[in-house]
Amino acid sequence: PPAVLTVPGEAGGALLGALQPWSRYRLQVQVFNGRGAGPPSAEIRFHTPEGGEKRDKKGKEGHQNPKAGLQKVKSR
Repeated sequence: PPAVLTVPGEAGGALLGALQPWSRYRLQVQVFNGRGAGPPSAEIRFHTPEGGEKRDKKGKEGHQNPKAGLQKVKSR
C-alpha cells in the first residue's frame, strides 16, 4: 500500500525518509481541509541515487552517506 505523509499547511516542504538507494518512486500531493480532499497532483516520478557504505579505490569501507535514503520535496 502507498505510504502517506501528512504535512502542516504552513510547511514550505517535506523531507521523505526511509527511501532505498537505487530505487524508483512515484509521488502525488493531495491537499485537504475541513471540507474534504482536493484532487491529487500529477504524478511525480523520481529515483534515488546510490547510497550507503562508500568504498575507496582500494575497496575499503568509508563513512556512510548520511543523506542516503532522503529526498527533499519543495512546494512550488
